[in-house]
Amino acid sequence: MVCDRCEMVIETALKGLGLQVEHVQLGKAEVVREGGKPSMKDIEKELERFNFGLIKDDDAILAEQVKTNLIELLNSGRMEHEDISVSDYLARKLAKSYATISRVFSKREEITIEKYFIRLKIEKAKELVEYNKLSFSEIAYRLGYKNLQHLSRQFKEITGMSMSEYQKLQNPERKPLDKI
Repeated sequence: MVCDRCEMVIETALKGLGLQVEHVQLGKAEVVREGGKPSMKDIEKELERFNFGLIKDDDAILAEQVKTNLIELLNSGRMEHEDISVSDYLARKLAKSYATISRVFSKREEITIEKYFIRLKIEKAKELVEYNKLSFSEIAYRLGYKNLQHLSRQFKEITGMSMSEYQKLQNPERKPLDKI
């Protein structure tokens, strides 16, 4: 789950199964299940109807928590106001050493956290370019880049085109942040 609508869909689906929903947040739902009803299989089946699923193994859970926290950080607006170290941020949020987090994530996702976060930022940059409300420099600043050149270089490296070329596209392609 990566947005308020996703959280609402999850909450509605779980309540529809008769569960008492305590809390739903990005990547996590807490419910009260009495007497083992509904079964985990029923819950899984209901979530799959909406293209969601349950994560069961510890490494997969940690990798998903990394993604969720990075998406949350990117959407929070904190990148433009604070000099945030992603490694410190994740270690603090997940209460684990960054070495462990990084090792598990890289093994599980076959990409480093740094490269994953760059891809997230480029997708967010595409979104902001499409809105056409901010200059490229403002977009760079909002995403935590020290200068436009750094964002421009990474943008071209990932997309194969400049931000200006992307802006001119009639039907630009973007990936949802949870699909990166």
